Amino acid sequence: MATNKLQQKLGLALSGGGFRASYFHIGVLAQMAEQGLLRDVEVISAVSGGSIIAALYYLHVKKLLESKPDGEVKDQDYVDLVKRIETDFKKATDQNIRLRTFADFRSNLKMAAANYSRSDRISELYNTYLYRDVLNDVSDPVQMRELKIHPPGEPDDFHPRTGNARRKAKVPILNLNATALNNGQDWQFTAQTMGEPLGDINAKVPETVTPADIYRRAPSYADLAPHQQNFELGHAVGASACVPGLFPPLAVSGLYRDEDDDIRIQLVDGGVYDNQGIEALLWAECTHFIVSDASLQLAVEDEPDTDTLPVLLRAANCVTPDRLRSETLDNLFDTFGREKTAFMHLRKDLGIRKIPWIGQDGKPAESGAPSLPPETGRFDVAPEIQELLANVRTDLDAFSEVEAYSLMLDGYRMSAPELDTFRDNNGFGTAPTQPAALWSFLAIAPKIDAPSPSPDLLKQLKVSGLRFGKAMMLIPALSALITALMLLLLVLLWPYLKLLLEIRIPLSVIAVLVAIVVAYQHLMKWERMFAFVKPLRLSIDAVKRIVLNVVPALLLMPVIWIYLRLINPLYLWRGRVDNLDLSPLERWRHFLRWL
Repeated sequence: MATNKLQQKLGLALSGGGFRASYFHIGVLAQMAEQGLLRDVEVISAVSGGSIIAALYYLHVKKLLESKPDGEVKDQDYVDLVKRIETDFKKATDQNIRLRTFADFRSNLKMAAANYSRSDRISELYNTYLYRDVLNDVSDPVQMRELKIHPPGEPDDFHPRTGNARRKAKVPILNLNATALNNGQDWQFTAQTMGEPLGDINAKVPETVTPADIYRRAPSYADLAPHQQNFELGHAVGASACVPGLFPPLAVSGLYRDEDDDIRIQLVDGGVYDNQGIEALLWAECTHFIVSDASLQLAVEDEPDTDTLPVLLRAANCVTPDRLRSETLDNLFDTFGREKTAFMHLRKDLGIRKIPWIGQDGKPAESGAPSLPPETGRFDVAPEIQELLANVRTDLDAFSEVEAYSLMLDGYRMSAPELDTFRDNNGFGTAPTQPAALWSFLAIAPKIDAPSPSPDLLKQLKVSGLRFGKAMMLIPALSALITALMLLLLVLLWPYLKLLLEIRIPLSVIAVLVAIVVAYQHLMKWERMFAFVKPLRLSIDAVKRIVLNVVPALLLMPVIWIYLRLINPLYLWRGRVDNLDLSPLERWRHFLRWL
């Protein structure tokens, strides 16, 4: 039975997982729009790939809620809104945002500065391709403090926390989550302020929090130092999606000072702290939850690689996050009850294999517990396809129609029965009275629904799990051409490579280099004792940035340009839905018409 709606507060959590997660979340948003649930969402907590799409959705919601009085906002408005997101987001990701971080000459030169990195560059690209054109009355780049929603008819001091109780179309609070490397805590960006929730003056610090320092959170951006008052939405999203190892931490300077030393907050992906974004909803005192989880889950390996680096990577990047995810969700279900949570994830209903031991006769024991079969009828996606979608790369490159539409359709279908039950149990939303909207991603449905999925569809979804070489795997002629060019380049460069290989570095030079590295590691400890050390360290840091950031980027630029102008369009063309299952001759005819 539904409880008093005035006492309920619905939170939406959008997990990390690169553009894979973004596309899956769009499918969930589409289903929520059809079921009238989006108007009830009061808090949106997003991480990484979830933050990328949450920020775009929020801008469109702001535009909607500021254009109409509360009583005139219809469920169809949310359907139309998500349709625009579906189209605009695909156009943006077609640009291959990941590679474009290397494609601008001026930005590559700026990498020599201490306050500019690849993370800053991709933040600028988020603004360029996703955010700046949604609203007409905001700055370029869009600033966080411009995101407050002021609906018509509401008082000037309207705040969603107190004003939503009287509204039918709730004004959501956007919460973009990153992780502060300084003390390991959640770092939140909202339209009001930024910082860690423990830094609020009235926040209760749990006994389990171990860091000695808590960074206080200012009441608003207006209370911050002038250079941080205009913090950009793209940079907030960039911090939330700053995957360790792929992107350097995004620095926030000038917020704090420890005695005479400035403190620089270094932010990385919010998934390091909570990849589902659930904890921020708990901080916001939500009572009901819709959790869309397209994060990377632990994959079973019969023969795990036991070399040192693979073991460390699997333990740190797979086992530990998967355990944290399980504990967070179990705690949510135990505290609030499973009926108050709609939960979708990419491995849902795939079944569980229970593998029996080998008996004395050398055969699997008959007493072994049976496997739990996949529930194929729950949301009309075959387990074979669902398994491939669960293994799609968590990257920020271009996604073809086959990949994007399959992920959106998956989120749309998977969430239908879950949200339907959630809506009936808790009194949110409205039962759909009209046929399903004509979403673009439904174009892939006949291929997904075929009694026997086509080999081409399965091949493309399997290739979509790769980070590199996808175009070569799908276009044999391109693979042959690149291989021939690489062999030709090797032949031309071989005399120079041979000379390079014959160079012998004296042991004394190696010893000096090792000594320099060791001394550099101790420079920061010596800064307080010797005045000349800090300028020396800063000089070495500048040289290091030039060698490690600027030079490789400049050398890669010709290759990046070729990829963006030739290979990326070919990959997107090959992955069009209307190219599926064509013969090679028909496909080339399509290609010539496409040109």
